[in-house]
Amino acid sequence: MKIFVLKKVEWKLNGISFMACSIFVLFNFIFTFLEAQDQVRPMIWVKPADKAVILDKIKNHEWAAQYYKTFADRVQEDVAVYLKDPKAYLGKLPLDWKKSKEGEDPSFVPILKFNDSKGAHNAVKAYIQIAIDCGVLYFLTNDEKYAEYASAVLNVYIHGLLPLTPSDTEMNGGWLYPNDHLREAREVGAQIPVLYDFVFPYLLKNKVYDLVSDSKKTFSIPNAETVFRTYAKLAINHGIINCNWPVFESSSLVCNALALSDKNERNELLKYFLKENTAHQDALPKMVSEYKDHEGNWPESLNYSSGATAYIAYLMTLLTKYDSSLQLGSKYPEPLFALPTPYYLTYPNKSETIVFGDGHRDYHTNYDAFEMAYTLGQLEKIDTLVKTFGPLINTAIINKKYDRGALRERSLGASVYTEPTQLLWFAETIEGQTKEYKLPTTFQLPFAGIFIQRNFSSTKNPDDDLMGFVGGGHFVHGHASGMNMELYGQGHVLGVKAGRSSYQSDIHENYYRLFASHNTVIVNGESQGEGGWANLEINQVEEVVMEPKPWAKPVSPHHSFTVTSFVDNKGDGAEAVQERTLAIIRTSPTTGYYVDIFKSKSEKPNQFHDYIYHNIGEEIVSPQKLEWHEDSLRFKASAKKEWVNNRKARNPGWHYFEDVQSTGLYDKNVEFIFSASQLGSTPINMKLFIPGNQKREFTKVMAPPATEAHAPYDKKKNPTIIVRQHGEAWSNPFAVVYEPTSGDHKNGSVTAVENILHNGKFMGLKITSQVDGTSITQVVLLLDSGEAKFEDKKLGITFSGRYAVATFNAKNKLQSVYMGEGSSFQYKKTSVVSDSGENISAYVTFNEGQPAVESEAIVTVKQ
Repeated sequence: MKIFVLKKVEWKLNGISFMACSIFVLFNFIFTFLEAQDQVRPMIWVKPADKAVILDKIKNHEWAAQYYKTFADRVQEDVAVYLKDPKAYLGKLPLDWKKSKEGEDPSFVPILKFNDSKGAHNAVKAYIQIAIDCGVLYFLTNDEKYAEYASAVLNVYIHGLLPLTPSDTEMNGGWLYPNDHLREAREVGAQIPVLYDFVFPYLLKNKVYDLVSDSKKTFSIPNAETVFRTYAKLAINHGIINCNWPVFESSSLVCNALALSDKNERNELLKYFLKENTAHQDALPKMVSEYKDHEGNWPESLNYSSGATAYIAYLMTLLTKYDSSLQLGSKYPEPLFALPTPYYLTYPNKSETIVFGDGHRDYHTNYDAFEMAYTLGQLEKIDTLVKTFGPLINTAIINKKYDRGALRERSLGASVYTEPTQLLWFAETIEGQTKEYKLPTTFQLPFAGIFIQRNFSSTKNPDDDLMGFVGGGHFVHGHASGMNMELYGQGHVLGVKAGRSSYQSDIHENYYRLFASHNTVIVNGESQGEGGWANLEINQVEEVVMEPKPWAKPVSPHHSFTVTSFVDNKGDGAEAVQERTLAIIRTSPTTGYYVDIFKSKSEKPNQFHDYIYHNIGEEIVSPQKLEWHEDSLRFKASAKKEWVNNRKARNPGWHYFEDVQSTGLYDKNVEFIFSASQLGSTPINMKLFIPGNQKREFTKVMAPPATEAHAPYDKKKNPTIIVRQHGEAWSNPFAVVYEPTSGDHKNGSVTAVENILHNGKFMGLKITSQVDGTSITQVVLLLDSGEAKFEDKKLGITFSGRYAVATFNAKNKLQSVYMGEGSSFQYKKTSVVSDSGENISAYVTFNEGQPAVESEAIVTVKQ
């Protein structure tokens, strides 16, 4: 009997010592190792008992058969090339042959760059994904050619990692990616243990290909377990907490823990996901508390929020399959029910979503996550999960939005590779009737201070729909946005948030994350974020009043509105309070407009306020033929401010504006037209109507590209208008009517917009439109509070409340009254009065005969 004693290995985490003394008796190694196993492998994604069920699924269900065929076909070329010349095939991995001595295993070349599509980084990811696929095929077919390929790749990764020294930088130090463990945990750390788990039965019985000797050798399980412990240690002891990092790193922590042979050691490591937080890693209960604390949402920009939620669903399903007694779906349902939320943030075209913070515009439903939630519901017999996600999945299948049998192209992005779970985990059939999932008229995302409004046309054409939102708040990956706005029209997001750029770049930190890249108001040139994540903290935009409330039925098919408030007091130069009213008013199935009224006032002397609006397109034109003069220095002062990565920014970011031209003081009505000619066969326009005001000047600029806009405008300079109000902008706020149109600049329904003033103070707008050849006038009233009163003898109107819209025909006959928040409205002898005397929302139309009333409470109508 021959005994080898290898060097004792010891490491610590959180004061706990783990010791691996590699003493193996080769004569009876297999027997003693199997004796130590409490479960037979594989056991991470599947167990041996699952095999018959999966094979039956492939045999009897067309979607599974389709998936299996394309899945198996995809690896055949790589397997064949490997079998023909293993050394040449594996030698294409980024191994450092120059630094290795003869006969020694070469280490990987550390990966420092991630943007080269043909570089070492993608090779590392692609090889391991192919190997996992082969491991799955070996499990299902027992064909050892797959195991031979997969085990050879595994062997290279184990030997290529061990000579490297993991970074001791706790912030984000990795191993193969020495400066980016967050990425490595997903792309490498989470994959190796899954690969090992599938080929483990083969490793016990067979030698594996060794690249250095170009021969078969016994695979070293102790070496593999050293890799697993190292990756688990990196996840537990590196990174930051209170954000998405612990979620993204948990796939590596959990899978590496499960790859270890000793059950006690597995459980000791798994507790750092299931129960116990560390200084660098949040456990599942803390993750779930984020949903509980934020009304069912993960509080980050949408791409990170939806990604974190999907990963949690994956890990909860994985661990419940591993140990059914955990019952994670029953204990922590909140992340699962958060999965559909991104859909309710989409624009009417259903392909784009609202952008806030570092989020992206394109919308793609994560049906894999829906399937995992459904699977977990079946595993734990949670009826609410099955009944929630079954209809969602079946509706997508019927509408040809989702194909269960489709194999996706390989993803080489920063993600955990879970593709084969589609075949291994997903239910044979999905229960649940199809449903129509209508987007609500209004929706709210509280942690981001976002309030969404929609108005759907009876034409059922999304080009005729309207949608906008106002929002802003502080969260991880949030931006210092102020009270930001986006607007949709003619099938596209036209009034856009500027987007994002490469992290840590000058333009990202000093423009895209700051006020100037948003449709907001900058006060005294000093609006900024301060404190919190990346020193970008701003106050949250708060609801003042909203009709309808989220998910509630609107009282009018033609109206909705929100009033929101914001305190701009970060730093010490703005010191302002603001209030923004955004309303949608539809005038026909194909026409309608937005009303944006932005109030802002500062405590500072010599105050001034800049209203900024970005809209995709090539140019800004004005029928008024304004006189513009070059004004290149207007926004340049912020370029000289200090910049420290993630700590100090060049607020408010408007030094990035180019081709700056201003009018000087101009107090007359103005109309601007943004035109985008490359969105279809005819130009798409946004028309702006701005009533005149004293002490006001206009500036037009070309801003950096709106990177999340519809192509090609994601790469084009972004036309932007800035309206500067000298003095306060509260009693005379910024008031703008926006109308999306198509075709010629002259197209559109709105013909005139005028201020309604009392004693020089703004009370509302009078808006005239031509609709189907008929002139209509709408009086839009916005008062300071729900207790305010308005009386205008010339208009013949008396109103008590905050917001109302009265529509008149060409003969000045009252056609309808919408009270968004009010207790009474009177026009001449016609009155609409809340019976309780309290403010309510109501919509009354006047046709021949009796008035038609829709209201949330009892009203009395007199004529």
